[in-house]
Amino acid sequence: MDRRKLYYYSHIVKRHLSDIKERIRLSENDMERSYYQSRFAAQLSIYAEALAVKEKHLERYIR
Repeated sequence: MDRRKLYYYSHIVKRHLSDIKERIRLSENDMERSYYQSRFAAQLSIYAEALAVKEKHLERYIR
């Protein structure tokens, strides 16, 4: 990964997706949890495309 992609990943992508995962964990009901899960899937797809990596690889590094 070049420097720009690494910066983008570590300062934007990882923080944003980690925040969404935390909101999923703290969800109080199924409707809220479902909303954040679909939001996470959509953002993961967008970020994976922007970084030119597969979604499953990007999700593995978020954990």
